[in-house]
Amino acid sequence: MLSKEDVLRIAQLARLELTSEEIGRYQRDLGRVFEHMRELDSVVTEAGAPNSVVRHVPKDSVAFREDKPLTFANVAVLMANAPDSADGCFRLPAILDGDE
Repeated sequence: MLSKEDVLRIAQLARLELTSEEIGRYQRDLGRVFEHMRELDSVVTEAGAPNSVVRHVPKDSVAFREDKPLTFANVAVLMANAPDSADGCFRLPAILDGDE
């Protein structure tokens, strides 16, 4: 089971505020997820390799392409989905304090 400190650290990274009841629930639920992942790591696949290898995409299977910006065909449709926008850009709430 995860410690209370582990859950609070994860919540802090996710910018979540949890009640003491939620902390207990996440200790139990996340602990079960991590335990399940540990069990999967012990499974041997047909190739004989541990299952942890299967969870990662092999580097040679990734199709590489040039990383260049593309113009979206219909910006008005895209911006219609934005909860808040300005000057053709999505406006998002600040996630960092000014002194970080």
